[in-house]
Amino acid sequence: MNTKYKKITLFYTVLLVLLAVLPINSGDSALNNNYILSFRLDYLLHFAVFIPWVVLVWLATGVSFRSEPLKAFGWIAAGIVLAVLTEAVQYLLTYRSFNINDLVANIIGIILGAVVMLLRRPAKRG
Repeated sequence: MNTKYKKITLFYTVLLVLLAVLPINSGDSALNNNYILSFRLDYLLHFAVFIPWVVLVWLATGVSFRSEPLKAFGWIAAGIVLAVLTEAVQYLLTYRSFNINDLVANIIGIILGAVVMLLRRPAKRG
């Protein structure tokens, strides 16, 4: 387990939570009004910020997605819980709003990050 990556992972997780609770993206925000192939840019950013979380967890814990599938599944489940909580907390905040599409994008980011880690080539030892 790498202490440096543990700290980075903790920092990134806190950053994700802060992005969910700070009043930075109102309904009239430029992120909400830009579309790419009929997807709001906001949705693309939602899934993009969760991909690194999976990679950071792997770097911090050293969990192998191939040789330790139960631990890896546990971390993926924790990532999905984080993705759900960061969106669900916005339901409780008067200056933010819950959006099911954002929630789906968050979960897709976790799953895509897990797929990237599953498909990566193991490091050569020697």
